[in-house]
Amino acid sequence: MSCPRCQHLHFVKNGFINKKQRYKYKDCAYQWTENRTYRGSPLAEKALAVFLYCHGLSMNAIAKMLQASPSTILEWIRRFGTEHAKPPEPQETDTVVLELDEMWHYLKKSSNSGYGKLCVVILENSLHGSVMIGIKRH
Repeated sequence: MSCPRCQHLHFVKNGFINKKQRYKYKDCAYQWTENRTYRGSPLAEKALAVFLYCHGLSMNAIAKMLQASPSTILEWIRRFGTEHAKPPEPQETDTVVLELDEMWHYLKKSSNSGYGKLCVVILENSLHGSVMIGIKRH
């Protein structure tokens, strides 16, 4: 057996880990075990998690199905996104995006802005998450 890092043959036994003999190379202090097994989940399981997430299943539901933690599922989804998806290009529009807190301060600072009455908008045939509130600047 030779060291995968420095290719030297000088090693000593260095205890056990999970009932497997651990070795340590004297020259570079690299530790390893014989018959190392693959750690982590198979690629097919990660791809399934991303597929289910893209089709609307929550990360917690996916985590329960695959018996993994939600943070692991989030890590798989983020890694897939950074490796395979391009970030969206910014587009030149007249749209101003304000969060509710920002909108409150924006409307409160000007006494003559806004409509002044409660408005209720009922959307038909719309998907969840497709609601947008816009303020047109004059």
